[in-house]
Amino acid sequence: MAGPGDEIAAGAGGHRHLRASDADRERVIEELKVAFVHGRLGRDEFDLRVGQALESRTCAELAALTADLLPRPATLPHPAKAVRVRKAIAQCQRAVADQERRYGPDHPDTIAAHASLASALRSAGKLKDAIAQYERVLAGRERVEGRDHMDTIAARANLAYAYRVAKRFRDAIPQYERTLDDRIRVQGPDHPDTLAARSNLAACYQQAWRLTEAIPQYQRALADSERMLGAGDTETLITRCNLASAYYTAGRLTEVVVVLRRALTDCERYLGADHQMTQTVRANLDAAIRT
Repeated sequence: MAGPGDEIAAGAGGHRHLRASDADRERVIEELKVAFVHGRLGRDEFDLRVGQALESRTCAELAALTADLLPRPATLPHPAKAVRVRKAIAQCQRAVADQERRYGPDHPDTIAAHASLASALRSAGKLKDAIAQYERVLAGRERVEGRDHMDTIAARANLAYAYRVAKRFRDAIPQYERTLDDRIRVQGPDHPDTLAARSNLAACYQQAWRLTEAIPQYQRALADSERMLGAGDTETLITRCNLASAYYTAGRLTEVVVVLRRALTDCERYLGADHQMTQTVRANLDAAIRT
């Protein structure tokens, strides 16, 4: 029941509790890219999931990012799914109680159990309850592991994401800003996690209509992505389109056309003229020119 970027309680079955490698993260990001270009993920959701993939610490977290992209049985009735969600929440609640009884509230396993409960609640659409759990997890991580621990930074990103899903942008933005600052300080400005944190902050600014802040962040993210990943990388192409989207929202149509023309040139060069993403960019450019 873990969602994008959610921490997983220690002791999960099989290999899923193992720490993820860079190769594991790259594999999942490639799967997300395929899902995006085939229309199974929207642009914002793709950006969020790539960012969370870079922040994922375990194989279970990575698996959660693509679980809903797999074909699902057409015969699965909706009530059965609801029952499964309720059972997952109840299981997580029991795990929290067990860990607190055995180890106390500040043990890492107890904190991880609360993180799993937060994920289950968010997946069930119980955002108010989920956010309360995410807030508790972050407070526990900061208290036990310190502000610069990678698990603490990931917990902050998870809380920011939950606020964003709930459209609580006033709460989400400070957490995204702090996450970016922490990534820069701890991992450096050129780390992939920092790039993802900047893109997530830009997207949240845009959703909150804080365009004068969103656009510079997109510009910086695009420049960093070109330098680190190359002009033909899907993440670079998507970031360029995100910048065009922010320009469009701000009514800066001249910049929209300029950016989309470059995006179309790069898509045709690196993906091909008939690629779905190329076709989408071409259609958006035509629409912008007609506006």
